[in-house]
Amino acid sequence: MPQKRIVMKDVAREAGVHQTTVSLALRDHPSLPQETRKRIKKLAIEMGYRPDPALTALNNYRERVKSAPTSHSIGLIINLASEAHLKESHVHEQLIRHSRERAKELGYNLDIFWYGRDYHRSKGLDNVLKTRAIPGLILSAFSYINTDIQLDWDAYSTVKINLLPVGLEVDAILSNQLFAVRLAMRKLRERGIKRIGLAIAEHDEIHTRNLFTGGFYIGQRTYHATERIPPLVFKPKPMPLLSEQVKDYCIEHKLDALMSNWNILDICAWQATEALGRDCRFVTLDLNDSSRPYGGVNQNHDQVARTAVDQVVGKINTFQKGTSDSHNMTLVDPSWEELKPWIFNQSPEIKRQVFVPSKELLVS
Repeated sequence: MPQKRIVMKDVAREAGVHQTTVSLALRDHPSLPQETRKRIKKLAIEMGYRPDPALTALNNYRERVKSAPTSHSIGLIINLASEAHLKESHVHEQLIRHSRERAKELGYNLDIFWYGRDYHRSKGLDNVLKTRAIPGLILSAFSYINTDIQLDWDAYSTVKINLLPVGLEVDAILSNQLFAVRLAMRKLRERGIKRIGLAIAEHDEIHTRNLFTGGFYIGQRTYHATERIPPLVFKPKPMPLLSEQVKDYCIEHKLDALMSNWNILDICAWQATEALGRDCRFVTLDLNDSSRPYGGVNQNHDQVARTAVDQVVGKINTFQKGTSDSHNMTLVDPSWEELKPWIFNQSPEIKRQVFVPSKELLVS
């Protein structure tokens, strides 16, 4: 009597997953975690599964003739204070652009929903999302720590880029700021730069669960006591007052280098350089166009965005919805761009021509 043919449904039953998950794993689809793909492929081999040639040919034909654009969409929810905040932030621009690119690669559109501007109440946004049959959500670019957004989370596969809103218990993807700070400190020490300070916003500390200052304290463990500098965690204030506070911090601790993810603080390092009569260079923890001439840490926001899309699509395909008491935080490591010469001996006018600090903004 001929043995029963092992089909995809049999593999799915044995693996304890949906048949769609098996299909994705056997095609090595990037929307599934690599370990999941390996496990299912290994199980399929052990069970003696072989693809149906006729079905494979049919699927290949469908892929070739498919020309209509997808109607599936992922929702990207943002909650910023203003349009200017969105336009002036290289972080938000990169996250949105690369999220859209990755979604398109996986067969999805990316629709942006601005909570607090276009949608003032959770119920209105929830109704729109359900009417448009949005299966998955990415929450990104949130200005407010305690945003009151209460959607029917059980209806969506959801992830966050960064940790805001803090009360929403879903998986989060963010840059590894702890590693970023330690990477910068190691590179500076290799150059003989010893007195290193950190200026970070209180908002960013909450945003990252103290990864910045955590990395800073860990990085100083092996320093001599006289070389250990306390971090400056600053509160919101107008830029002129903040600039004065950071400059005084650099001078008080006789810094050789100031690290910050706030690129507009480069002017403080220049001012401290002139006041101290020696180099107090600025080292960015988040490169953008204005700070790239200094060198420093590249946060790889493109990889953060792509990872977020991969995870939400994986959740959609495996029917993972709602919140959870046990959720994951994925950290994407940054990279290093070598430091450029610090032109201390040049006049302020020449410095401005070579290195143009970002325009002064109000810290809100």
